[in-house]
Amino acid sequence: MVEILQRTPRSAMRVSLHAGSRSRNPLLVSADAARHGLATRNNDLDSVVNLSPTRRELLGLSVPLLALVGGAAPVGLVVGTPPARAVSGPVMPSAEVQAAVKKALSRAIPKAKTAVALRLVFHDAGTYSAVYGDGGLNASIQYELDRPENFGLKRGWRLVEQVRGDLRGTPAEGLVTDADLVALVGAFAVRLCGGPDIPLRVGRPVATSPDPPGRMPGENFSAEQLKANFAEKGFSAQEMVALSGAHTLGSKGFGDPTRFDNEYYLALLRRPWNNPNDSMASMIGLPSDHVLPDDPECLPYIQRYAEDQDAFFADFSKAYIKLTSLGVPGWAA
Repeated sequence: MVEILQRTPRSAMRVSLHAGSRSRNPLLVSADAARHGLATRNNDLDSVVNLSPTRRELLGLSVPLLALVGGAAPVGLVVGTPPARAVSGPVMPSAEVQAAVKKALSRAIPKAKTAVALRLVFHDAGTYSAVYGDGGLNASIQYELDRPENFGLKRGWRLVEQVRGDLRGTPAEGLVTDADLVALVGAFAVRLCGGPDIPLRVGRPVATSPDPPGRMPGENFSAEQLKANFAEKGFSAQEMVALSGAHTLGSKGFGDPTRFDNEYYLALLRRPWNNPNDSMASMIGLPSDHVLPDDPECLPYIQRYAEDQDAFFADFSKAYIKLTSLGVPGWAA
């Protein structure tokens, strides 16, 4: 089953396909094809959707990359302008592009670096403002590494630089931007540590200057301040609680530091920092974590994720896709 929605020339064309049709109509996008268009094969009929080969429009190309971070092959495409003709059949990155990106991510990111890789994503995307319509996941973090809230993230940005370097001379060169790599290193880190596969698109534009300061939530925020900060970026309280589960990675004391699971929520319900007989318990998490289980709006979601890890994985994936779409023109978050 193929569903094609076409709008005005300035809007996106989305192709969604039944996964079962993938084997009948494979699509491979080579490096040359990506520069001059997207080739599709429908039985014995080949058709080409021509895209301008300019750098600006190439960066508008958006391809789901579920296979690049460890999951099944993607089955959708979003491009910045409608095609010359309808696309029929599944659309996916070529096997060569998938292999190049997976290899580069695997070489750059061991489990010991997964926490900083995921933190990089949040601090890059966290500059987004729905009110002012700027910021977001655009690799501006490279210009913001000296800000106090970004202490330690130079190590995270080096991961992006390493992956970018490893992609030179491969079919993926020129198709994946630095902003895409920020999103991809975080998704790869989650999967490497046992978390969900997260489908991502590529084609995010890259900033040439820093985003405005002062937009990240503070470590000492109250629950109301946290909810207001996330709401200003377009997130609900439920999405905020789901994204907060990223703290399960790293040295914050929520179980195995290299295991992505729902231990974060189990710890929130135990509230170990309230134990007067354990002087080290106060070191678990941040003050902004401690306030969440005491908030009546957040508590039901914490309880749900503590009881059902699959529900946490599903909601985290959705919220992560939204997080990594913030500030990208034409992308619905």
